Amino acid sequence: MEGDKIMKRILALLLSIIFIFAMIAACDNGGGGQTTPPSGGTPGGPGGEDEDEGPPTFVPPDYNLPEKDADVIRYTADGRRHIRIGTFYDMYYDSTHASIFDNPNLNDPETAQMEWDRVQYVMDKYNVYIEFVNLTWDGIMENIPISIMSGIPDMDVYLCDTQFGIPAVLNGMATSLEDMGIPANHDVFAAPGTNIVMESLKIPGQDKTYMFKATGVDTSMYMLGYNREMIQNHNLEDPQDLWDKGEWTWDVFREYCRVLTDPTQDIYGYSGYWTNFLQSMLFSNDTAFAAGPTQTVDSPKTLEVLNFMHELYNVDKTARPWDASDWPINNRLFSEGKSGFWIAAFWINEEFGGLTATFDIGMVPFPVGPQGNAETMATTNVSGNYYIIPRYIKDADEVFNVMYDLFNWFDGDLEYRDDIQWWKDNMISEANIEYYMKVSGRMGFDLLMDLGFAPSVPMMLTTTEGPPEYTPAQYAETYKQVFQDALDNYFG
Repeated sequence: MEGDKIMKRILALLLSIIFIFAMIAACDNGGGGQTTPPSGGTPGGPGGEDEDEGPPTFVPPDYNLPEKDADVIRYTADGRRHIRIGTFYDMYYDSTHASIFDNPNLNDPETAQMEWDRVQYVMDKYNVYIEFVNLTWDGIMENIPISIMSGIPDMDVYLCDTQFGIPAVLNGMATSLEDMGIPANHDVFAAPGTNIVMESLKIPGQDKTYMFKATGVDTSMYMLGYNREMIQNHNLEDPQDLWDKGEWTWDVFREYCRVLTDPTQDIYGYSGYWTNFLQSMLFSNDTAFAAGPTQTVDSPKTLEVLNFMHELYNVDKTARPWDASDWPINNRLFSEGKSGFWIAAFWINEEFGGLTATFDIGMVPFPVGPQGNAETMATTNVSGNYYIIPRYIKDADEVFNVMYDLFNWFDGDLEYRDDIQWWKDNMISEANIEYYMKVSGRMGFDLLMDLGFAPSVPMMLTTTEGPPEYTPAQYAETYKQVFQDALDNYFG
């Protein structure tokens, strides 16, 4: 027994050292004290623009998970099964809360009461005690491999961002829904947009499903915001009308940017985060950097995207030069009337002055690329937070069913589930909501921001520091092996 304890301490120390490097490469504030984490997060995703240290190692390459039965189960003193859910921000409600007022950020007492009542219902139905444990952002990334690799997971469920949840799955640390015996006709396996309570994520290349989350209206999608007054002053047709006619294309967007740019007034056709712009333009041309085990940075479709960005920034000079020293300024100048188009989302409208702008703001899906299809193109990257049930948890199907019933606090009434007035209030107009919903929920898959290093796309853009260092072809040639090495590390 003493020897086992010593070995576990050594393993913990080794993995702690490894995860120092992983956490340096992964930049996220984690949040705290909120029911829903902000969708915006750090605009640049993991890593900084000058950080190209290679992908982090999730586990020692020669380590094998213990071969043992799923035997981890915990009980309270009064005999209830104790289900611990590891998170990285405070969540409400669980068995430790005495009333809805334990949530310091209480907004809607009616739905909060429904959620609290649901906890009591689930506790009685399954004879369980439910506890959310805020491990913090850094803590959960360390706890997952250390505790699971010991064969005794500290948690019965983990809430994971995809950047560390996917590696956990690919390293054999999670239990698949199929192995739990979840039937194929379960709500969690329904087609996207038809799920009532729960949806799942199947990782490309995997035969089984390991990651799941509560479903609902997707409020995380980015659109192109535009200054409607500026559009009208230049006698240009409204982009929303062009979308309806199937004429909102890259070529039209590029021409609009040319017309709207006025360097003498410091006005540019486009200004905004290169991260969201790149991701959305990739999807609009039916491509990605890293959508599976093989990189496609140098594919013809991807090169079309990089060349298009090259034209906007370096040839036409209609995109505001990227300012790496001040992330917010790249996107917030729209509220001062300095941008024709920019990256738009509900939180950007709220945070950067969209709600108090003196001109009319429109929002439209991204223009369709030459290889894209307006009817099918993805509009949201698979990212964000999913739950996994770790390996070695006994009767994992019971844990899954507890989570499902917790998620169903609205008892199937979609009016409660989809009551997102806070989101609607920040979308400026009913028309913007309408165009959002036209393409919402079209999930794409690209790991370009989840591989533990910065893709350094600004090296091929004009920046406030000067001209680009790479052409698109040079960038693709330089970084294709970096991405492939990272994917090899991910997919093994």
